[in-house]
Amino acid sequence: MKGHSGISSPFFIVKKPVDAIIRDIKKGDSKDIVELFRANYDDTYYKKSFYDHKTWEEMVESKKYYPIVAEIDGKVVGQFLLTVNDKYNGEIGAVVVHPDYKGRGLMNKMFDYLIKKAESLGLSAIYGEAIMFHPFSQKANLKHGMIETALQLGEVASWIAQKDIKFEKRSGTLVGYKIFNRQKRSLYTPKIYRKLILDRYKKASLPISKAAIRPIKKSLKLWENRLLKLSGIIIDGKIKNFENRFNTLFTKAKLRGEMVYADINLHTPEIEEITEFLNKKRFFYSGVLFYRYNGFDYLRLQYENTHNVEERLNVCFSDYCKFLSKFVIRDKKRVARL
Repeated sequence: MKGHSGISSPFFIVKKPVDAIIRDIKKGDSKDIVELFRANYDDTYYKKSFYDHKTWEEMVESKKYYPIVAEIDGKVVGQFLLTVNDKYNGEIGAVVVHPDYKGRGLMNKMFDYLIKKAESLGLSAIYGEAIMFHPFSQKANLKHGMIETALQLGEVASWIAQKDIKFEKRSGTLVGYKIFNRQKRSLYTPKIYRKLILDRYKKASLPISKAAIRPIKKSLKLWENRLLKLSGIIIDGKIKNFENRFNTLFTKAKLRGEMVYADINLHTPEIEEITEFLNKKRFFYSGVLFYRYNGFDYLRLQYENTHNVEERLNVCFSDYCKFLSKFVIRDKKRVARL
């Protein structure tokens, strides 16, 4: 697909660009936005609150959610959402364009506006998770300077669909980052993944220092997303009695998630032994998450807690995505032999 001037996808046909007003959400937009989700997803979008007008009206004054809209002839025909996680990073997603205006450049225009909005808020980075049903979102992310850093197998529940297109199994997402603040940071990297990790820092033009710059507070934390049946453990340093305490949280995580993630702070001196321990638990490579929690970077590993994970039908646009997809599958097989 690389080098194609158009988009090869059953969902999108490139047409002549159209003029539109790109702006922040305002009161009265909610009806049109809800209609956009119905036009794209019927009633299958996993965040049911997005079908509630009140949800969007509350975002007008929100300091966490920043919907960007495209308006044509007084009607909202596109929406792109920026969610601020903390003072360091935000997530982009939930983009919808009216079927009559797909392929007309509206997503790109909203994307440009969203990037400026994120910078104006003082964020250090934004990231997006492109559902791998098709290459369109991946191509858009690359066009806007995002760096692909992680592949998350099985993150998308099998019941999530785009109109009549769906997978029978849990499908993957490709994580892309756009960095605004390229401050120097110190890193500890496990030998098995060092080359891949450093390659992403080089690609993102992020400087690395040998001296420790920020201390970390050692902790283990469990998180879960009940709706999507995902869970994870955030590892900040090696706490006392680490293995037993991790195993306790891991048991809980497996009860709550079909996919379980382990996010290791890359400022952790003991990252080599922690990674080896997790590999023996059959956690395999996912990628790098910049500024993910409290401004720190993390190595994400992943564990399949179900056999219902799609590994063959995930679509890649870039050469790096294809490479990463193959590496992730190889690493999964490697840890299974440990």
